[in-house]
Amino acid sequence: MGYMPGVAECALKDNCLVYADIRGYQDKESRAPMTDKSLFRCHSMTKPITAVAMMALWEEGKIGLDDPVHKYIPAFRHMKVVKGKSCEDACRPITLRHLVTHTSGLGYGPSRERKCEKLDKGLYTPFVKRVDAGIISNLKSFCDELATFPLQFHPGERWEYSMGMDVLGRVVEVVSGMPLDRYFRKRIFKRIGMKDTAFSVSAFRARRRLTAYYVTKARSKHRKTKLPNKFSARRADGRHAQFSAWVRGRSLRVLSGGGICGSFAGGLLSSLRDQALFCAALLNGGYSHATSRRVLKSGTVRLLCRDWLRMKSVADKHVLPGWGMHSMGIGWCPVGHWLPERHEMFMGGITTSWSINFSTKIIQVTMTSSSCDADVHGWDDRRDDLDGCIKHALKVCQRKQKRSCKTLLGSSRKFKRSRA
Repeated sequence: MGYMPGVAECALKDNCLVYADIRGYQDKESRAPMTDKSLFRCHSMTKPITAVAMMALWEEGKIGLDDPVHKYIPAFRHMKVVKGKSCEDACRPITLRHLVTHTSGLGYGPSRERKCEKLDKGLYTPFVKRVDAGIISNLKSFCDELATFPLQFHPGERWEYSMGMDVLGRVVEVVSGMPLDRYFRKRIFKRIGMKDTAFSVSAFRARRRLTAYYVTKARSKHRKTKLPNKFSARRADGRHAQFSAWVRGRSLRVLSGGGICGSFAGGLLSSLRDQALFCAALLNGGYSHATSRRVLKSGTVRLLCRDWLRMKSVADKHVLPGWGMHSMGIGWCPVGHWLPERHEMFMGGITTSWSINFSTKIIQVTMTSSSCDADVHGWDDRRDDLDGCIKHALKVCQRKQKRSCKTLLGSSRKFKRSRA
């Protein structure tokens, strides 16, 4: 494990669990072992859940993808765009499609969006601090204040990671008539069987299943020395997990559909098991084998899992090289990054990630409790080569009777802990 206290990862092929590696500790101080139900901060992996919620409302005919945001949040009716030292009127309204594709012109706050430094220091930094302090106490007030900030560019003209998914979360609240957490639970989590996923947990549950660490690197003061860099895993929750910013009563009051709306807090908590179930439902066209229920129609999932940046309806202009990640050959769909050559989709948080390959029918999920500011040494290359482990597991699986996803993920049986 090196300097990482613990990791939980798995792979599924054709709805069958072919590889699982759960090792280390979820709390290294108390020596509590990592399990398939240990809780992790999802951060940006909250975004796909919000996108599914949006498409569920679209399926029911309650929203249109090209509806203006001000139809649901009036504060977004008259938006301004930065132009030099002044502002001008936005040439078009922000639509729901702009929000979900990060082409709205909204920013992402201090440190996460450096292209408008003046906006960061003058508007976004105080804004985020008020979220941290609980002064901004719900999504309505969050969005109403965000709508007073000028946009970085005209909607639909560029791609920039933004707070658009947080605004979309408020749209879901307005249309559904429910708080975001309740709608997620009723419309998505129960249908898929995601029992561990939530915006916050009780202090008792946190003590058993929630701890986070920062893995930091301290360089030697003597530049000429050849001694290796020193690493340490430092608790991010203070002395105890129940002090976490995700514990009920201490958590942010703004339910972040984008995964982070405070300085470093917000978004869902989830487990390896739940994320595997979510990915399996997407791969199966919206159907969950764990519950025998459908969260979305197959046609809706096909629309959801494609490169929306290359769809002409995204904006008035064609998508050009240099549009966000297109310069790297990566597209964007509402549930994550899209790799057209590999027909693969992936999404990651700060310490978590998953990928779905629609050609090979392989799902990979990796969850850790540690965020790093450096490459972490001490890992076993043979075990940390996930692709290699999966290939080996597939060969073994061909010689054994396959067990269904429903048996492995739909029951209370835990993943087997790796002893390789």
